[in-house]
Amino acid sequence: NIAVDVDAETYNPILSNNTTGNRVGQLIFNGLVRLDEEVVPQPALAESWEISEDGLTYTFHLREGVTFHDGSEFTAADVKYTYDEIRNEENNAPYRSRYAAVTDVSCPDDYTVVFTLSVANSALMAYMDLGIIPEGAMDNDSFGTAPIGTGPYQVESYTLNSQTVLKAYEDYWDGTAATETINVFVINDNSTRLASLESGDVDFVCSPLTASDLELVEGNDNLVMNDVPGLGFTYMGMNVEDPVIGDLAVRQAIAYMTDKQNISDVIYSGMDTPGKTPLLSSSWAYDDSITDYEYSQEQAEQVLDEAGWVDSDGDGIRDKDGTPLAFTISTHSDDTSRFQVAEYVQNQLREIGMDVDVEVTEWASFSDSLTRRELQVWIAGWLNQLDPDRMYDMFYTNGASNYGNYSDPEVDAALDAGRTSSNQNERAEQYRFIAQTVTDNVWYVTLVEQAYISIHDSGLEGYTVYPSGSIYTLWQSKIAE
Repeated sequence: NIAVDVDAETYNPILSNNTTGNRVGQLIFNGLVRLDEEVVPQPALAESWEISEDGLTYTFHLREGVTFHDGSEFTAADVKYTYDEIRNEENNAPYRSRYAAVTDVSCPDDYTVVFTLSVANSALMAYMDLGIIPEGAMDNDSFGTAPIGTGPYQVESYTLNSQTVLKAYEDYWDGTAATETINVFVINDNSTRLASLESGDVDFVCSPLTASDLELVEGNDNLVMNDVPGLGFTYMGMNVEDPVIGDLAVRQAIAYMTDKQNISDVIYSGMDTPGKTPLLSSSWAYDDSITDYEYSQEQAEQVLDEAGWVDSDGDGIRDKDGTPLAFTISTHSDDTSRFQVAEYVQNQLREIGMDVDVEVTEWASFSDSLTRRELQVWIAGWLNQLDPDRMYDMFYTNGASNYGNYSDPEVDAALDAGRTSSNQNERAEQYRFIAQTVTDNVWYVTLVEQAYISIHDSGLEGYTVYPSGSIYTLWQSKIAE
């Protein structure tokens, strides 16, 4: 029994856009490759592959004898279908831009797939773990909640916002899973999820978890806690097309008033460390020369004064040209730490004359508003920062995850250059520029770099911790008798 924080909403890997859909989906689907704990591609549905010297042709040799959960044979046609569909603009796939360089997917035979690219993409192999779906799956409206994959588990049942029951697929190409049934329970509240683990109702939980609650499990001989630096960060995003937030001075003042060290120490109890930029400090591209805004109320007030945001009518709220300095910070109810951060920032900003509201909704509603680009300021997080190229979706003009309507030709050019260069030093230079520009312009305030924590029954055997947050190895795990 495992407990997750949010409902998957869909298990269709082309449309999935949250942690549950991605994590549990790795037990239902296989990609051409899988990424190991060091984020190195390993054979999965593809036994081997070659990349041409110019980086424009990827040839994958597929595993034979693999079947989908309905018994149908897996072939190259399914791979072509999957990648054609994620690149199909009509499907509005969240991660479509990762495969923008792919111009053609062809099948010389049933067990060979060739990807042709218009330009080289050094990050592409990190994205070839996309779950393969059977040909025609997108025509099935119920596929997202009754998916058919080639993975070690098949979905026996799905209940919205409650439970997914996974059953071991007996004909799995890599052997039958160690545990016959995995029940995935949706328990939104972090504290309640951890309490369910303590009581024995569930056997496994993982981030997000509330730092203050972790003290409850320390010293519990019946539980094992794994704490490793993660591949994610929590951030405060800004909608630059909003009439108020669109003013750089307002965003700079918000950044100056955000005490990241205090957020890390008090709200996250040091579990998550202060962030700087969307380029993680653990990344090969990171450089200490990258800077962010240091906490300073004096600087915050000065930048607002100079931009004309003053309290002209004495009501305690700054205004400019008749517009009050008022906005809403939004987040979701499934992570109480983010709610606490929102309240903390709200109080900080009120001290310098900003009229700030906090809006907290359940995940589905928050996610919908975010993807519609309707929010002014929001607190959320990104996981699976496998390669700095992940910033492409966030900051490229009209990028699929560009929720703040950002657009800068120099950033676009650097994102393209970082993706197409095969020289790691050149790539690093581009990503440092992007990280610094994004931070200087306060598109994001990177609050903390996340730790990845998983806690499980001490009798669990076969589980390997992945810093990416992957729970893939649960298929090889069982609770000892």
